[in-house]
Amino acid sequence: MKRHFEKNQISIVEKLYKQHHKQSYASAGGFNSDDDEYEERREQISEALQKNKNRLYQNLSAPELCSDCEGPLFSDAYLWKHFNKPVCNKCRELERNKLIARTEAKTRYLLTDADLDFRKPPLRYISRKNPHNPRYGDMKLYLRSQLETRALEVYGSFASLEEAKQKRDQNREKANERRFEKKIHSMRKEVGEILF
Repeated sequence: MKRHFEKNQISIVEKLYKQHHKQSYASAGGFNSDDDEYEERREQISEALQKNKNRLYQNLSAPELCSDCEGPLFSDAYLWKHFNKPVCNKCRELERNKLIARTEAKTRYLLTDADLDFRKPPLRYISRKNPHNPRYGDMKLYLRSQLETRALEVYGSFASLEEAKQKRDQNREKANERRFEKKIHSMRKEVGEILF
């Protein structure tokens, strides 16, 4: 339902924009040209940080053989170049050599930001544009085998990792039950007030 205002009456939205010194609320939607400059600057900063981290690993020479198939490993192999994992490009598609997004790594291996960013040695990653929306932040992809190693450092074993996952799920279920009980209690209270 559209509201109709008299000529001397101003809508609430227009009042708010005038209070914040905007020229017109009609032209305030959408993206500014500054957004593109900000995004380019953010990309430059992330690339510079990545290059700085990769500088530590540039002087390492590639082994001659792939660790999975024992075939020849070239120095331009993708996983060697980006993660220092001696795996040829053929074996890169195996499940243990897959790349995992940061959010999936945090849920699957229960790693925190501190575990991924600050724990020594630093985990290497590849930054990619988010496929869902390019305006979102860059996606960080980590190597699965390195994430499993980091999870073992944090939790000690995969059994204790599974216990931590179960405990987290139980806590989540308890919180949902409490939230549900609270909603029912408030609904009963409202119904009681209406009836009496």
